[in-house]
Amino acid sequence: MPELKNRFIFKSSYLKIIGTIAILLSALFLLWYGNANSNQATNAISAQVYFDGEYRIADGPWQKIVEGNHIPSTEGDVTLRGNFHMVAPDGEYVGIYTDSIPIALYTDHINLTIYEGENEPYRIDVENPLYGDSACHVAWTAYTLTSGSEDPIQILIHNPHRFGNETAIDEMLSSTALWTDIAFEKGVLENGNTQRNIGLLFIIISLVVLGTALFSTLIHIKNSNILWVIGIVIFFAGTYLSYSADGVSFWSESVVSNTTILGCSMMFYMLFLSVALVYFLKGTKIVGTITVTLLGVVNAVLLILPILTDILFYDTWLYWAAAQIFGNIILLGCLIREFLVTKGKERWFYIGSILPLISFGLDVIMTDLGLWKGGLFSKYIFVVFFIAAMVAVLKVIPNSINTLAKAKDLETEKIVLNAQLTESRVSTMMSQIRPHFIYNTLGSIEQLCNIDPPKAGELV
Repeated sequence: MPELKNRFIFKSSYLKIIGTIAILLSALFLLWYGNANSNQATNAISAQVYFDGEYRIADGPWQKIVEGNHIPSTEGDVTLRGNFHMVAPDGEYVGIYTDSIPIALYTDHINLTIYEGENEPYRIDVENPLYGDSACHVAWTAYTLTSGSEDPIQILIHNPHRFGNETAIDEMLSSTALWTDIAFEKGVLENGNTQRNIGLLFIIISLVVLGTALFSTLIHIKNSNILWVIGIVIFFAGTYLSYSADGVSFWSESVVSNTTILGCSMMFYMLFLSVALVYFLKGTKIVGTITVTLLGVVNAVLLILPILTDILFYDTWLYWAAAQIFGNIILLGCLIREFLVTKGKERWFYIGSILPLISFGLDVIMTDLGLWKGGLFSKYIFVVFFIAAMVAVLKVIPNSINTLAKAKDLETEKIVLNAQLTESRVSTMMSQIRPHFIYNTLGSIEQLCNIDPPKAGELV
């Protein structure tokens, strides 16, 4: 029987590992599929529009616009000169586009001023006072050609930032299309549905974990603090996934707050992830605690600055990223130190904990270089962390409940033992009192026999 039981336990553990890996791979595939098939365009568009012509940076020389070649958006104002062209879905060249169907332009924290013939310039200004003082955001804008001629038009592109949107012009040119009303918006939203739905799932699960943490705290379950931290990390990871998905300006029309929510979600994700890592440190816990405290102070300062000054919230991200990378380097050192002095299964935890710190650094560097946009690599780590956190939660909660139940049983046993001990003491005292009472009574009778014999007889 023991051999059969051990074999069953082994098979159960094996199935759990396979199941966890299967869920993890499925989630990563869905996220990859959503990103790979999302280029800000939509299948519902009848014809793709592209801008053919040349560009120059500031007062530099004019250069030919070549599809796939990078045009930097952080080295000065860029001017495009040429025409919008249209290609049918079958690849047939249609010619210069002059019709009245609006053109969809994707702006990632950039201002556009369009000069078309003798017409007044048309401005797509992300810092328009109508949107508020800190209006910097990602959005789609519909522009309708008004001249009806094939004369070249010019588009002046101004980037008010110097970090984070290095590929803004590339994205705008590669995603330009016809704005076919609801069909266009639906198509863009569908491109971001996979990532957005994963993010919403994260948020829902995080609320469940936070509810469990509250319940655990109320009944004094051990390790309830880490449940709070895990729930918060999952919540902000889900928020980032939802607000970084395609079509966020159609899904959440408060375009100004979208940027703030996106930035804050990544800030708090990294901060509370750091708190979670420090929770499991042992020999280097003091160093980790000081590091996380300083990161919290930096976050608070960078969140307050845009409120008290004219600094845009988006422009604080570079300083926050630099501070977070510095903190991550210290935490990496702590994790490596713990790995070297730890033996057994715990070593795997410290190896896995390194991944989110490294992925964040890669995302910051690659975003600055324009090789990819935003937290691309971190999104996959979100999924890995989510699965690992769920496994940990499902393990911590039952163990904590069992521990609490055992503690209650021990407390009950203690009460019973105390009651039995008290009863035993009382019995012992009574057994001592009874002979002492008899001896006193006999002594009294003896005295009464000499003094008052009738009274002695009555007492007997």
